[in-house]
Amino acid sequence: MQISIDQSEGLERIVNVALEADDIQPQVDKKLVELGKEVRLKGFRQGRVPKNILQQRFGQHARQEVLGQLMQDSIEKAIKDNELEIIAAPEVTKADDTDNGGFEFQAKVELMPEVPAIELDQLKVEKIKAEVTDKDIDGMIKNLQKQKQDWKESKGKIANKDLVTIEYSAKGKEVTYPNEGTEKMGILLGESKIPDALKDAVVGLKAKESAELELEFPEDFNVADLAGKKAKMSFEVTDVRKAKLPKVDEEFIKSFGIESGEEEDFRNDIRKNLERELTQTVNNSFKTNALKELRDACKDTLLPESMVTKESQHMAQQEQQRAKQMGQEDAPLRDAADFVDAAKDRILNTLIIQDIAKKEDIKTDFAKVREQINEIAQTFEQPQEVVQMYYQNQELMASIEQSVIESQVMEWVESKVQLKEKKKSFDDLMKPAA
Repeated sequence: MQISIDQSEGLERIVNVALEADDIQPQVDKKLVELGKEVRLKGFRQGRVPKNILQQRFGQHARQEVLGQLMQDSIEKAIKDNELEIIAAPEVTKADDTDNGGFEFQAKVELMPEVPAIELDQLKVEKIKAEVTDKDIDGMIKNLQKQKQDWKESKGKIANKDLVTIEYSAKGKEVTYPNEGTEKMGILLGESKIPDALKDAVVGLKAKESAELELEFPEDFNVADLAGKKAKMSFEVTDVRKAKLPKVDEEFIKSFGIESGEEEDFRNDIRKNLERELTQTVNNSFKTNALKELRDACKDTLLPESMVTKESQHMAQQEQQRAKQMGQEDAPLRDAADFVDAAKDRILNTLIIQDIAKKEDIKTDFAKVREQINEIAQTFEQPQEVVQMYYQNQELMASIEQSVIESQVMEWVESKVQLKEKKKSFDDLMKPAA
């Protein structure tokens, strides 16, 4: 047996194997002997079939079976002897019998990319610094009050934050809406997306009062017939309601699972939840920033085309699935090429994290795995059932273990890089991106 390896493009390698007849025929003969003990042929006693008959009837089958095993063994030997780390099963690209009874073949393998050494102490990574204040807790309590607020009918003047219902019609050169009569519109002043001029016209009116004004409706107005059009709008206020917030009393506090009903316990529980959310957000921000710097340090790393293609396709399918879960049943499957850059980033992230974990011998901390599962479970009504579900589901456990090892690697990275501290308020940090 002769084995050689040629370098192809990028991370591809070609394994060349030449098998002599002496490598093959003894094993074919052995296989035929084994078959001879088992097969039944008419005119021959079991185990007494002549060798030439076995060769005639089963020789080609035995040779193919032996060649299959020899090909597998020789590729494994080439990979082991040359210390190749491959990312997928080898692909046989060429195979031929030789004139002297031998066999030659080629197999293509794709190597795992090699992450270069990174001088972490030269990297500067932004790390957000923020804390939960009493003001943040007050804001959260106000939000919780709004969740349980009652809307009381009002005969007073309309003000910001009121819930108003109007009946309206609009007419312009390009549009008449509706075609007949009027249409109703509910407006939560200060939150609903309406033209500023309409808001100004509504504020100060009372129920049953009317107004008329010229409007230029924005392109994203929620009535498609009016979006982007100019028209004269006439409306009448049909209902005005003002919010009445519930008192932060024992009953209100107990409704959020605080059995004591004490405001101090309520605030402590809110602080704990906000701090957990803050820690997660700060860590995710650091991870995003750190991985960006690490990728830049490895920007010349070759990535296997097969790996990029597979990840791009997976990301396209994920987006389609998310759209379907949001109710878009006919969500299209985007071209995987649209996700190539994002796929490369994701692959390189994984390779870097794995490389650091391997070189620094960072093992999964199963105490942190349990801690993370318990944290997730506490957000459900039946925590213990959720804990059991995770421990009984191998896929869910694998995702948590991967999350934990990534967090451990990021903690190690944080201890090595130069941190650029950036102060932010809790409120600013938690605002959704525009």
